[in-house]
Amino acid sequence: MTLRRRNFTLNPPPKQCFCYFCDVMRKGIVITTVLLFCVTATQAQYNDHRDRKLDSLENVVARWTPERLADEPFDTKAAVCLAYSELMYGYERINPERSMYAAHRAFRLGNRLGSLYQPYLASKFIGQLYYNVEKYDSTIYYYNIALGYLERMAAGESGPDNPDGYPQEKIDDAASSLYGNIGNLYYEIDSVEQAMTYYAKAGEIFDKYDWKVSNAILWHNMGEIWAEDGEYDKAIECYNKSIGYGMAAGDSLWVASPKLSLGTIYMKKGRTTKAMRYLKEADKYYSVHQDQEYNDRIATLDVMGQALRVQKRQSTLLAIGLAALVIVLLAILYMSRRINRLNKENAGADEAITEALTENEHKQEVRKSRYEQTIRLTEREAEVLPLIAAGMTSKEIAQKLCLTEQTIKWRRQKLMEKLDARNTAEMLTKAQELGLFNRT
Repeated sequence: MTLRRRNFTLNPPPKQCFCYFCDVMRKGIVITTVLLFCVTATQAQYNDHRDRKLDSLENVVARWTPERLADEPFDTKAAVCLAYSELMYGYERINPERSMYAAHRAFRLGNRLGSLYQPYLASKFIGQLYYNVEKYDSTIYYYNIALGYLERMAAGESGPDNPDGYPQEKIDDAASSLYGNIGNLYYEIDSVEQAMTYYAKAGEIFDKYDWKVSNAILWHNMGEIWAEDGEYDKAIECYNKSIGYGMAAGDSLWVASPKLSLGTIYMKKGRTTKAMRYLKEADKYYSVHQDQEYNDRIATLDVMGQALRVQKRQSTLLAIGLAALVIVLLAILYMSRRINRLNKENAGADEAITEALTENEHKQEVRKSRYEQTIRLTEREAEVLPLIAAGMTSKEIAQKLCLTEQTIKWRRQKLMEKLDARNTAEMLTKAQELGLFNRT
């Protein structure tokens, strides 16, 4: 966990000249720079590299070679040391090689000045740069150097920047930052127990001083640990705490970072809509600071692209599923109607067969006289006959009685046979003469 320093603008000293006025101006700027150095050195917990004026800082250090700086007074050396310290933070994200060079220069100059705090910052920062490129042996080497400076400050040793010794709050600030970094290192080399020990040490200091940004960073790192171990619910809880601390501190970076992490988590959990909400909120910040937070912007856009592809795929599958469901429902409806119709036809066929068998039993009974015969109509024939007399077609009768047209034609034929008629008109005439309409 890297606790960043607060930013300030450092104007370059003017070119040397032999005139008294220029010399006075030069000393005035140097003294102002040293005052800024002292003020900055006593500020606790957090600073930001994002708005540093790197060109101005480069102008400060460019005019001072080691040989030329050797004979300069303390104030000038302190100002150049501070400029290198600011450069190492300023270049951290955009030019790690230049950042490493500036850190080594700040480390050497700080030692020459007899300071403890500036070499501590530089050695811790060098360790972090090695950590970033996974050179962990070098990382722990420089972290141990930084711990040595902390122990000397805690023991009451003073420096030219703090002749009366370093304030306890400043020492705690430095210790908490380094503890967090060491915790990250131990976790990276699979020593989780040691990592948690150092995180706990850092957390105690953060709670002691109510350092909200530091707590935001700590909880974010804890969320990263749980997320990497697949403990997504614990990771989400940590990220939300990180967002809470970031919002309370008014630091948008430490609101955006855990939101990017939350978006990634929810993507893994398959909740793309919720993931996209967090990713869009994170990108609002990274799109404004993309020059300083380039890698995080790329990471955000990459996860957002994945989420959009998943949403598109889900929408396509949903559309296909709905279409398939509609087709299935239509098929079921069609089959239902078809089955009902077949059932009716089967029922009509069964009824016709039954009636045919019954009628066959009476076929042997022959009547001598056509008018003396007793014509027996079935219940269905008694229904059909008046409809035929009403002039309805077979199709119309079938629709009215919910039967098939073929069944009605068959019943019409049976009626003609019973009445020994050659056509419908003759059949109706004979039915009238026999009084069959009255029977119905």
